[in-house]
Amino acid sequence: MTEREAVSRTVQNASPPAALLAMVSLRRTNCSPHGGREQATRGLSLRLNFAWILTGNLVYAMCQWGTIVALAKLGSSFMVGQFSLGLAVSTPVLMLTNLQLRAVQATDARRLYSFNEYLRLRSALTLAGLVVIAGIACFGHYEKQTTMVILIIALAKGVETLSDIHYGLFQLNDRLDQTGKSMILRGILLVAALSTGLYLTRSVLWGCATLVLVWLVVLLFFDVGHGRAFVAGHTRSSRHPEHWRPWELIRLALPLGIATTLAALNLNMPRYFIHSHLGERQLGIYSALAYTTVAMILVSDSLGHCAIPRLSRLYNCERLTEFRSLLLRLLAAGGLLGLTGLVVVQFIGAQLVTRIYGSEYAAEFRTFLVLVLAAAVYCVACMLTTAITSARCFRIQVPLYTLVVGSNALACAHWVPTAGLTGGAAAMLVAATVHLVLGAAVVGCLLRMRAKQPERLQTQPWGRSWETSL
Repeated sequence: MTEREAVSRTVQNASPPAALLAMVSLRRTNCSPHGGREQATRGLSLRLNFAWILTGNLVYAMCQWGTIVALAKLGSSFMVGQFSLGLAVSTPVLMLTNLQLRAVQATDARRLYSFNEYLRLRSALTLAGLVVIAGIACFGHYEKQTTMVILIIALAKGVETLSDIHYGLFQLNDRLDQTGKSMILRGILLVAALSTGLYLTRSVLWGCATLVLVWLVVLLFFDVGHGRAFVAGHTRSSRHPEHWRPWELIRLALPLGIATTLAALNLNMPRYFIHSHLGERQLGIYSALAYTTVAMILVSDSLGHCAIPRLSRLYNCERLTEFRSLLLRLLAAGGLLGLTGLVVVQFIGAQLVTRIYGSEYAAEFRTFLVLVLAAAVYCVACMLTTAITSARCFRIQVPLYTLVVGSNALACAHWVPTAGLTGGAAAMLVAATVHLVLGAAVVGCLLRMRAKQPERLQTQPWGRSWETSL
């Protein structure tokens, strides 16, 4: 007899005080940090999780940069172009078909869906995305070798999406050390495999083929191997049948997938206008300066990823005081990170840009300063988005990011033709500010509504509660 059945029998047969005590006991069990079940492995602290995911992200970002260096040194600018085109074609498609299932899984505090359901849906959608990419590559009038490079890179990214769904499993169980280790391993093998393939064959195609093989090895022997322990200890809610429910998951996750695609569009919006009005040279200067802010964004995003499972459990169990406390600490950390970045840039930013890129880029220091200010605002705004996602409010993020992208596009149209690169940076600042204001409004509304939510709604299935309808 399960604990839930035992409590149910107690409630039916006991006196009202005893029944109430039994229900409270069951509620506390469901609201425990790990859903009232024995973990196959114990979760790590927020500090350790943050350290691991930050290290993994930084190492992986450095290795991605290393692949560009390897292509430039061992290959040619044409090979760099082929590789970049493969990423440009495959990434947006797979970003949309991913549906951000990793975040949906990480916030599944009640274990309403099993890991196998997430894995099956991710596999099916990835296969569909690869078919779409193949169509784009075949009918895009590319050279034969370029078409093959696009397809191989898409296959590598497809393997990466399967690793990503395992990262959601690790995140749900507060074990981001596994995610960090996997990202470090994949990053190192990314540089090693691509460089070796290029050195031996002088072909970017075979270099990318070796990348697919080594990433597949990491998926099968590290991600799947370590994921089995968490799957073995996973107990899904008994309120739902065991059959696969892909359309329920798609309906739940589709808004988050659209919001993620809009967020990527927002990041690249100034680039479109700068390329159109100012040309490739100015676009290159802007892109190089914008890439310098990646360190701040990586730190803030890493901290947000660590906090999502814990925030989700606190919100699910109506521990709103603790939820607000953790959110305030996240906002303070984001603000401190942004302020630190601004201080560093104000004092040594010009020298930093000159040493890294050269005097040509340092001439646009004002643009760089505005970009850092926009990144500082984003560091705070992304913590609010983390809170919204942890409450499983996915649909509201579509209009939120639509307004952010719209404000960015209007600002770019108004300022880029007249102010140049600084105008594009200012548009990013406007978008970040709109993101911050709208995120604060949504979080405030969520907390007020949750505090007033009738107790009877807590007996409804999680997937039908008001949060998922927003």
